[in-house]
Amino acid sequence: MTHWWRQPTPVGELTVVAGPNGLCEIELHGPTPPDGDPERDESIAAELDEYFARRRRRFTVPVDLGSVTAVFRRRVLETLYRDVPYGETVSYGELAVMAGRPGAARAVGSTMATNPVPVVVPCHRVLAAGGRIGGYGGGLRMKRALLALERVDV
Repeated sequence: MTHWWRQPTPVGELTVVAGPNGLCEIELHGPTPPDGDPERDESIAAELDEYFARRRRRFTVPVDLGSVTAVFRRRVLETLYRDVPYGETVSYGELAVMAGRPGAARAVGSTMATNPVPVVVPCHRVLAAGGRIGGYGGGLRMKRALLALERVDV
């Protein structure tokens, strides 16, 4: 069974979706939620609140990337989640190397654009070459705000 709720944050209202295997989706602009009545997963909601209050640097709730069926895309997201810590950034090209596919910076960028669980799988920490901000599904203002929250100067 899937649960969803809207979660207010300093960067805007998020729509959060959790399933039986954990957190499976975060929509950055709070679009129309899935069918059914809202029901918060308190452990996920608490970790998001702690992150935005600068009391959490690493998420521990289960993350379900089951919707990501392409092997490389999943590897990129898992690598990002595991190996790029709070307050640090990496370029698209560097993340491609870390995921075992040097030269696949464009594929990494495409993966970031379709990340089903932004914030928790921190695609805001991925920058363009030379430290340029790059893009972000929630918009550049939101990306800058998330980086500023983590005290990253871009």
